[in-house]
Amino acid sequence: MHELIRANRRRAALLTAGMALLLVALGFAVAESAARGAGKFGIVLALIIWAVQAAIAYFGGRKIMLSMSGARKIEKSDHPILFNVVEEMCVASGNPRVPDIYIIDDDALNAFATGRDPEHSAVAVTSGLLKTLDRDELQGVIAHEISHVRNQDVLYMTMLGVMMGTILLLADIGLRSGGRTRTS
Repeated sequence: MHELIRANRRRAALLTAGMALLLVALGFAVAESAARGAGKFGIVLALIIWAVQAAIAYFGGRKIMLSMSGARKIEKSDHPILFNVVEEMCVASGNPRVPDIYIIDDDALNAFATGRDPEHSAVAVTSGLLKTLDRDELQGVIAHEISHVRNQDVLYMTMLGVMMGTILLLADIGLRSGGRTRTS
């Protein structure tokens, strides 16, 4: 199992490096298309944009994800069974901290984990999931989400999402400035 985790981390690192190279190349190409010799400026600008977005994602990604989904934080008294299941799964997985728990008022069957590490994590489930699943099924879903927290999968996905967003932003800038003509 630990070998699978290491392999996943290696693949995530390679994907991250590949996306970073794509980002740098796109920054260079957009700047060069706007003005000959501006490629270095494009690379620097692309990296600055990525750094700002990465910092926002790293420190505020959890809050952004929960806000976008309309999740509301609950206390143990609001849903004791859910809290008990999350606590059990944290103990079973060796997670150092019980994540904050959120409910999304939606009939869909869905759950997700977010956060940059086990100390700054949250688990959100929809009200539809809570209405539909029995305790054992809920335990399976929560175990899956806690494994994402424990293995820091959500951090990788957030960071890759930020890179993809930056790439799309630079591509949009390039397309919008594509109407300019160069004079040689």
